[in-house]
Amino acid sequence: MKELFHNRNYMFYWFSSAFTMAASNIVQFMLSLYVLDTTGSATLFATMLSITIFPRLLFSPIAGVFGDRFDRRNWMFFLGLCSGVTIALFGILHESGIILTIWIIYVLVILLETFETFYSSSSVGIIPLIVKKEEIGVATSFADIDEGIVGIIGPLLAATFYATIGVGVGLIMAGVISFLGSVLLLFMHTQDIKDGEENVKNTIWKDFLDGVNLVKKEPFLRKLVILAPLTNFFLTSAFNISLVFFLRNKLNVSDIVFGGYEAILSVMVLIAPFIAMKLLKKEDAANLLPPLIFGITIGFTVLATIVIFNYFQILGQLSTIIILCIASGIIVAIIEIMNIASSVMFKTLVSIKFLGRVISIVNLLATISIPLGQMIYGIMNDFYPIYWTLILSAGGFFLMYFLSASILKDIAKPKE
Repeated sequence: MKELFHNRNYMFYWFSSAFTMAASNIVQFMLSLYVLDTTGSATLFATMLSITIFPRLLFSPIAGVFGDRFDRRNWMFFLGLCSGVTIALFGILHESGIILTIWIIYVLVILLETFETFYSSSSVGIIPLIVKKEEIGVATSFADIDEGIVGIIGPLLAATFYATIGVGVGLIMAGVISFLGSVLLLFMHTQDIKDGEENVKNTIWKDFLDGVNLVKKEPFLRKLVILAPLTNFFLTSAFNISLVFFLRNKLNVSDIVFGGYEAILSVMVLIAPFIAMKLLKKEDAANLLPPLIFGITIGFTVLATIVIFNYFQILGQLSTIIILCIASGIIVAIIEIMNIASSVMFKTLVSIKFLGRVISIVNLLATISIPLGQMIYGIMNDFYPIYWTLILSAGGFFLMYFLSASILKDIAKPKE
């Protein structure tokens, strides 16, 4: 761990990621509040989140190729700069009198998701370039700590911006933060591994097919493709749609209380990497996934029970919020540990030469399930009690537990 703190390149990457994620969290949080407050519809809210599938479907195949062939640092700087400028421009438009309608928000979300698709494909391959192979597990876990930190600060800042200076100025501030994150990358140096930038136009399709073939040949990757879409369907939809809609439109919590709820979840994200470090030292990453999935099943069962008790007035609002925060926080911590374990498996089993395009392919397949889940959950929440969607998530993860135990048994191995 001490070596990471003295690794100049790693620390610049760490702080750059913190600024970039903070800007993203602020934008997502403010737009969520804005859409729910102006429309009051879970379906429209789900639509805003679901349209992100289009840039991922269009650009994920080539994003990984760009990430593997271009200098990752420079490519990330350019994309972060574009993202920051775009966020700030939409904030300026709103302040100048052009109100952010749902259609304008759709355009903003699509643009930002396009930048994010290319950015993440490059970012995923940075850590193996700036740390030793034996440090990848610790470096990956520690990199996720900044997600917890900005997850605490981001929602609180976003709620404060939204309640005091409004969504327009808030977007401008988020754009500035994103810009600062990009500038920090200029101080980072990597010895990148590329196949030649001059041939990108002629080899994008070939490189994409190389990534597809690698996924087909590697049992771990082929099997993980099954788990990733299911996880996104049952988890992302419940947290992004059902719980947000329940808190804002059913319990009618204030902006500050909602920001506090998001901050509590982020505290758990902050704690989870430390737990992951300990677990990964004792156990192989693949061995961790089935019990973690079972823990998520229990968590969603508790959430569904809480919401049912609130609907039938067995549990009051304050008690509901407190227990909901605890149960949600535990689920978030477990899923964060699960993500870290999966990331470590990728970075140790996949060659850095193919890592960007392989991650893009897996993310593409996993992302396809998100809009489907969000639309289904959004429509269900508009017509049926919210607890039905939480019961659906609990049942889904219960089935995933048995599925994961079956498909990962050949990959898992005892920790030496």
